Amino acid sequence: MGVIDRLLLKEIFKTLAVVLLVLSLILLSNMIVRYLGKAASGAIGTDVLMIVVGLELVKALGLIIPPSFFFSVLWVLGRMYRDSEMVALSASGFGHARLFRAILLAAVPLAILVGVLVMELLPWARGNVDQLKAEQSMRADISGVKAGRFNEFSSGGLVVYTEKLSKDGMQLQGVFVQDRQQGRAGLVSADKAYQTTDPKTGERFVILTDGYRFEGQPGQLNYTIGKFDEYAVRIPTFDLVGFAERRSAKSWQALLESGRLEDYAELHYRISVPLALIAFGVLAVPLARSPPRSGVYGRLLFAVLLYFTFINLQRVAESWIENGIVPTWMGMWWLPLLMLSVAGLIMLVDSNWFWVQRRRWKARRA
Repeated sequence: MGVIDRLLLKEIFKTLAVVLLVLSLILLSNMIVRYLGKAASGAIGTDVLMIVVGLELVKALGLIIPPSFFFSVLWVLGRMYRDSEMVALSASGFGHARLFRAILLAAVPLAILVGVLVMELLPWARGNVDQLKAEQSMRADISGVKAGRFNEFSSGGLVVYTEKLSKDGMQLQGVFVQDRQQGRAGLVSADKAYQTTDPKTGERFVILTDGYRFEGQPGQLNYTIGKFDEYAVRIPTFDLVGFAERRSAKSWQALLESGRLEDYAELHYRISVPLALIAFGVLAVPLARSPPRSGVYGRLLFAVLLYFTFINLQRVAESWIENGIVPTWMGMWWLPLLMLSVAGLIMLVDSNWFWVQRRRWKARRA
């Protein structure tokens, strides 16, 4: 590897690190805001909030590296073309072949890393996020209860209303609770309530003090009314038996052995992600080419349109596999090849041979 290769790779990886950092911070802030809203409404516990956010970021990491690398190469090469550095390099013998080699030296290791992320870490993170969300939807946490509104937990199995909260937010005052025990609906009113955990069993309870419990069927007169000094309502726990695993959370081995078209579509989608990184790394070379002192970074807008077209084609190809329109062996291999064909077409249009042939063709027609 020559000095120029190392310099070029250094610039690309520095830009890639900055782009990844910016994208990660944007994603992280959006996730935190979204899950803070869910935590405030009681849909998710504050104890697992940052765990879920971290897993969501891991999920996205493998998918944001390919576009980050693509635009990093565009940025670096575009600047070099604009500052006439590429003209000087070409004059000294650093042609397109050396340029492609340098880009592939960066793209291939990154593609391997992305392959590991989307094949191993992405399904693991998705599975854990889905499991945590399912558990949180079936549990209650009074730290997320809001005063003056009905707070629903456990898919409607537990509804809590409180007039006001203590300063630390861990004690409720003026409480109404509706729950179901053995299929019967009950309503409890109490002066205060707080949450505790049984140290032996690990089960969680809401302890209500100084109140009444009303139990019966709406529309009937046989109600039971009981007065209590202290009353415990067990917070339901989630049984993971029968938990439906999404295909996006399945391992690549499970997808390969499944035999279902939907699973094959998911597998081919994951394979297409690292291949896309290599294809777009190659495509960035002709896209970055622009005359000296031309517009900002050449064909950047065209590059953005190309990448969004590729993403849409990924979804279309995935749908085709699911519906059996294309054979499973075909998968999404053609998408990176299509992008490489676009790169070849751009290089052809930019070549002197093309313009010479075009002028000759016009001369013959004239």
